[in-house]
Amino acid sequence: MKKIQKFFSSVWPALLSPDHSGDPVSCHTPKPHLLSPLLLSSPHAGRQYTQDFLSTTKLPLHELQKMEDRFIDKLLDGASLQHISVIQALFPRSFCDVNRDWKELDISMFSPPLNQEDLTHSSKVSAGYGVIPRCISPGRAIYRYCLPAAEAEKRLLACWVPYHKLLKDTQKQLTETFGFSVLLDIHSMPPLAQQRPCDIVLGDVHGQSCAPVLIDFIDNAFSQRGYHVQRNTPYAGGYITNHYSQRAQKQHTLQIEINRQCYLNLNTLKPNKNFYSFKKDIHSILSHLTKWLQSDGRNTLSSS
Repeated sequence: MKKIQKFFSSVWPALLSPDHSGDPVSCHTPKPHLLSPLLLSSPHAGRQYTQDFLSTTKLPLHELQKMEDRFIDKLLDGASLQHISVIQALFPRSFCDVNRDWKELDISMFSPPLNQEDLTHSSKVSAGYGVIPRCISPGRAIYRYCLPAAEAEKRLLACWVPYHKLLKDTQKQLTETFGFSVLLDIHSMPPLAQQRPCDIVLGDVHGQSCAPVLIDFIDNAFSQRGYHVQRNTPYAGGYITNHYSQRAQKQHTLQIEINRQCYLNLNTLKPNKNFYSFKKDIHSILSHLTKWLQSDGRNTLSSS
């Protein structure tokens, strides 16, 4: 772990560039004259399962796929997003979850065990959902046996580091260009076990991660299209939403959780009959948001 500690205690080196071939991360950056202050993050939609990874698991591929934010990347794909920067993980969430602190490692997964002194033992780690997940759901372990200790460092350097370098660098560029930036961290969720219907959960860390006018705008945009929206329950915002929110530097973040039933067949994990109409609504909302951020929203968010 010493190599990782040294990396994170020093200045971020230019390890990767957005157009570097073979990256585990996809980065769409608009041309300068098309650029907007909006950045989308999709950390859990990756579907590139290597045979080496699959050989270590005790679960079939279909079960691992249930852990994905299935097809969020397809919802965000399209020409209508030409003004928006988009960063997406290509590796699966079950391999490395970049919506976690890199220190959220489960020492019991590795042989020999990792040094707990270097790490963070969070509730997510205890439940099996650390940066390298142990489970796909309660009691459903991923691996047949303990992983080599070196695997932790290998995955963090291969996946976590490039994802967060691109997020950090792109957010910084947009903030310097426009005087503010907006990062939307996009996820999907299973249907909530509640009586009240819910299609969208917006998480602003209970009012901390973005200006109120931003979450109000997005809430209204979904509601006006007939979607049921609630805020911060049960998802108030994960690592990305918390870590990249810097209100003093005019860096606003918001997590968006989308009910998979809006676009996905939960049994086959294939797009359902509503997929393209829902995608059209997502693109419409993002298009209106981009225009607002370049007009009225700019004045508010650059001073909030």
